[in-house]
Amino acid sequence: MVELIDVILPIFTLVIAALLTIPVFRLIRKSNNKTAWTLGWFIAVFAAAGAAVANLALSYYSTPSPGIVTLGFGGSATAMFSSAFMIDAISIYMSIIIVAISAVVLTYTVFSVGSNNRPSERYFAIMLMTVAGLLGAVLAGDLLTLFIFWEAATAGAAFLMLFKKNVFSINATLKYLIMVIIASAFVIFGISIVYGLTGTLNYLAVGRALTTLSNNHLLIIAFIFIAAGYAIEAAIVPFHFWLPDAYTAAPSSSAAFLSALVDQGSYYILIRVLLYIVVPKGPNAVLDWTLMLAVMASLAMIVGNLFALIQTDVKRLIAYICVADVGYNLVAISSVSSVGLLANLYFFLIGGITTALAFMTVGILNSRGFKSIEDFAGIGKKMPLVCLALVMAALSFAGVPPFGGFIGKYLVFTAAIEANLSWLAVIGVLTSVLQTAFLFRLIYVMYGKKSKNETSIKESKRILIPIFILAGSLIILGLFPSIVLNLIHPVVHQLQTIIPNLPTV
Repeated sequence: MVELIDVILPIFTLVIAALLTIPVFRLIRKSNNKTAWTLGWFIAVFAAAGAAVANLALSYYSTPSPGIVTLGFGGSATAMFSSAFMIDAISIYMSIIIVAISAVVLTYTVFSVGSNNRPSERYFAIMLMTVAGLLGAVLAGDLLTLFIFWEAATAGAAFLMLFKKNVFSINATLKYLIMVIIASAFVIFGISIVYGLTGTLNYLAVGRALTTLSNNHLLIIAFIFIAAGYAIEAAIVPFHFWLPDAYTAAPSSSAAFLSALVDQGSYYILIRVLLYIVVPKGPNAVLDWTLMLAVMASLAMIVGNLFALIQTDVKRLIAYICVADVGYNLVAISSVSSVGLLANLYFFLIGGITTALAFMTVGILNSRGFKSIEDFAGIGKKMPLVCLALVMAALSFAGVPPFGGFIGKYLVFTAAIEANLSWLAVIGVLTSVLQTAFLFRLIYVMYGKKSKNETSIKESKRILIPIFILAGSLIILGLFPSIVLNLIHPVVHQLQTIIPNLPTV
């Protein structure tokens, strides 16, 4: 049985670790082997956080066929001003992903940023605090708790973008902050209307109350504001303009962290709001938003891939692939089916791993002075291990078997076809072909063209450890997708209690 302490413990562990990181780093700087001690500190932190999440998962699944557990502070979880957590299969799944991927990305950050750089302790502390905010957001049980934790995470994301403190990063961060402030205003305005209509902000209570409304015109306005706010933060076209600048200007460790975790978290919020509250189909239907989301998905896939096609900076190219991946995620959500939910949650993980891997490898190449596609000429022979990992990320992006991206896109397009959205699947396949073309062009430049400088480059073996952990996971999850899909199946069964006629697998 899940208790409130089980839910709070993972968040509390990371918050305390973030606060202790600064004094711990002062001690580490006095030691002889700074990198080893830094790595040891974060291994201990994530071992504790991982144990806390494992305890939460085991407590939740200790009962057969567990349902949705809602926990509140001071009174029932559905009370008007109650701040609640909601534990179900999807929140457990997302918590595991967040802790696992952040541990790998932070290991890469230890080697790429190092502990000698004076602001690094604040950088690592903000990373841990952002992970805590993301965990709070996915475990939240009401719109207000979700809003508070999510805003804490986005505030941390802004600091991670600003780490370089150059003109480009400052400009990109300001653009991001302006967009986030606008998004937050939209969300809080929409939430206030929802509260006025229903008298509660609890997910399930709001969902039930909305089905009894005789006039839903004001409701439509409220969720247009909420959807627009989270669409800005998820970089859904046409609200995507901040993302390419932000990811290009940010350190590669920040770009890997944000694309793998903050981006994926924003899709989770869309699922939670759209499928669990604004139910589009069945006897509990509130508002049919599927066509609107399908149109936004097609725009994201087209715009993201077309803009990626014309990029010369490799890091910016990957940033636009992230925009396109937003579209593939929205295709899965638009289908409103069990296959679509499986596809979306699987794509969360694979998309996060692939984008993190791509930014991490490009970060190493950027640090050596290789930034544009022309600079990558012949680099495959000079830095074979780093380039091999980048090729594996590119093949996963393109959906080439046996990498995880193939299974992800197969599930996404299958869900669209089964939901009578074949036109959306066609757009997805065509944009995937376009994506494959410009990624194969990059691979050709790396291996098929002659380098301008034949000087050999020594690759650091330590920084390749987290990179090949992610690269290996792409192959393992591509060959054995059931490892992840078995964790997602309980989510489908639970959602069927809210959407009884949800198409089954």
